[in-house]
Amino acid sequence: MEKPAFALITASQKLRHYFQAYVINVLIDHPLKKVMNKLEAAARLIQWAVELSEFDVRYQPKSAIKAQALADFIAKFTPSQDDLDEETQRWVINVDGSSTLYARGIGVVLKSPKGDKLEYAACLQYETTNNEAEYEALFKGLELTKFLGAESVVVKGNSQLVINQVNGICEAKEDRMKKYLNKVKRLVQKFKEVRFVQLPREKNMEADALARAASTGGVMDECNKVQYIPSIDLPEIQQIGGGEDWMSPIIVYLNEGRLLEDKDEARKLRVRAAKYVLIDKVLYKRGFSQPYLRCLTPDESNYVLREVHEGAYKNHSGARSLIHKVVHADYYWPTIQADAKAYVKMCD
Repeated sequence: MEKPAFALITASQKLRHYFQAYVINVLIDHPLKKVMNKLEAAARLIQWAVELSEFDVRYQPKSAIKAQALADFIAKFTPSQDDLDEETQRWVINVDGSSTLYARGIGVVLKSPKGDKLEYAACLQYETTNNEAEYEALFKGLELTKFLGAESVVVKGNSQLVINQVNGICEAKEDRMKKYLNKVKRLVQKFKEVRFVQLPREKNMEADALARAASTGGVMDECNKVQYIPSIDLPEIQQIGGGEDWMSPIIVYLNEGRLLEDKDEARKLRVRAAKYVLIDKVLYKRGFSQPYLRCLTPDESNYVLREVHEGAYKNHSGARSLIHKVVHADYYWPTIQADAKAYVKMCD
């Protein structure tokens, strides 16, 4: 009996203004009122009974559901076989972005083919327009759904401009809009089927409420406030073919077998190259007791250091810990120790 009593006392604390203003009818099959008023009841039950005595709480038994009402309900909401065949393997993503003068946020609602619902909200810690916030929500929804293993998705949003740009009806003219559109198109290629549908705002209320909550920050705790940087500013972690960097001689040697003209330098390169392997045109460093580490260019390594040190979780760890985290994330470059020490020294 303590469980329903605790649920009632919790509701009275959360909704105190309603309990004070109205008569509260509690529908319960157990004799909760009789148990709470017994002298031999547990001490906590007596304490809760005293707390509830200031409200007008009335206890009523639950009424039975008539058989015909239950049959009508099942008949109305049971989907047909055609609907099941179409929607069985399809994920549904509802997205929305909100941008105000002082805060920005995104909201994403994922619905799996089995009916499971997942909600995601995040604050955008940088200035953005409303359309850019809509693109951020769209990109994050696709990214989360792909992470969950979805192959066929339906994306629903209330931004007519963004949905029409993705569907090819409208043209993206601004540079940032073009970058967002290209980023989304690259992500769409990873799915078997993606359909974009524009909804009125009143039919997208769940995602809209999440986005507004994230932008106001009033109903979100600290663990939900994600420090975002724009998705279009995230560098693609891939090998740079045009520029020369520390990886270029090794990649050329592993690819074509070419060595440098200087004999000493050629011998050093041959020894160094033995520690690396080229897989799908991506350079990795071998290790005896560790997995292959992906080799990064200077620009990429600077981004990884910044993201690990002061990214979403604002870790701000020391140099040794920072190096350890980067290596455990399977990244490598020759000056990782010196770069990490220099980076930590510059951090306030």
